[in-house]
Amino acid sequence: MARLVLDCDGIDVITHDLIGDVITIGRTPSNDVVIDHPTVSWQHAALTKSPSGYRLKDLGSTNGTQIDGVSITDAELKDGAEIRFGYVTGVFRDATASTDQARGMQVSSEHDGLAQVRVSETQSILSPCAQ
Repeated sequence: MARLVLDCDGIDVITHDLIGDVITIGRTPSNDVVIDHPTVSWQHAALTKSPSGYRLKDLGSTNGTQIDGVSITDAELKDGAEIRFGYVTGVFRDATASTDQARGMQVSSEHDGLAQVRVSETQSILSPCAQ
């Protein structure tokens, strides 16, 4: 399952499971992902599920949307992409992509030591972002 992990001013970290084919993001309560921050537009962006993954589209927001520091209007998302909605940052996590990548990784037989992989876990907080 794909997730959007939002960091609101370094105070709250909120994880949103992305359920459905179209996920709207913005300040208004009717959005699927509500970001209560003055730099986020009422209808800021939309995530659309496609056969190849997810696409992020800016919906004409005032402060723009960025992926990995680049302003976008419509772009495909990759696992681990840093997204910025106004001044709120988040990370896109696609568990399917991570699983596929892990399956493709192999440890060479010339290595005798143990391989260690760190996976960060994010606790879901059910409160809106602090202003």
